[in-house]
Amino acid sequence: MGRAVSDGWPEDDNVVVPPAWRGTRPWIGMQSEAQARISKTLRDMNAELLQQPLSPRLTRLIRAIEVGLETPLHDR
Repeated sequence: MGRAVSDGWPEDDNVVVPPAWRGTRPWIGMQSEAQARISKTLRDMNAELLQQPLSPRLTRLIRAIEVGLETPLHDR
């Protein structure tokens, strides 16, 4: 497996992999590690975003849509 961030390899370093190495276990390990880091970062960002309050304008828009959905079609 590739060197981990915990091994002192900074996250923002670029890794150049010769084409002959692609498909080998070390390369697949590096890809898996990078994908896991990216997934965790995105999950954390999403969780933080969901904690943010909605703006008053967006809240009014959502309520208007909900009211519109509750109104029967023949009453519109």
